[in-house]
Amino acid sequence: SGKDGKLKTVGKILIKNPSKEGWLEKQSRFWKTWRKRWFVLQGNVLYSFKKEKDYTDPTEVIDLKIFSSVKSSEEYTNRPNSFDVYSKEVSFSMVAKTSGDKEDWIRNIGRAIITSRNNWQTNDYPNDSDSS
Repeated sequence: SGKDGKLKTVGKILIKNPSKEGWLEKQSRFWKTWRKRWFVLQGNVLYSFKKEKDYTDPTEVIDLKIFSSVKSSEEYTNRPNSFDVYSKEVSFSMVAKTSGDKEDWIRNIGRAIITSRNNWQTNDYPNDSDSS
């Protein structure tokens, strides 16, 4: 994993019991264009794919261990329902379809960031998404 939290991963990703998955728009870092991606949060890693539930060749693999926070970013992106995942070095902007979905992503990613900090020695912890 590099300083920017990007893990290089190709091929099929084993996804089981993701905390959350769904369509989000993501802003590309270079061109600042928005692209629709299927995002999957599993453990402390956030993946994005081009096709729904096709977990092959992720376009983005974000290691949440190095990210410090997730928060609403509407005033920064001028897009409703947008939020950022960020660290000191880098941030990712994403847009959800609804405000409820945005809040749910923020809650789940925030929990993953905290859990990964507490459990940095192991990636294998039970998924507690059913208890909410």
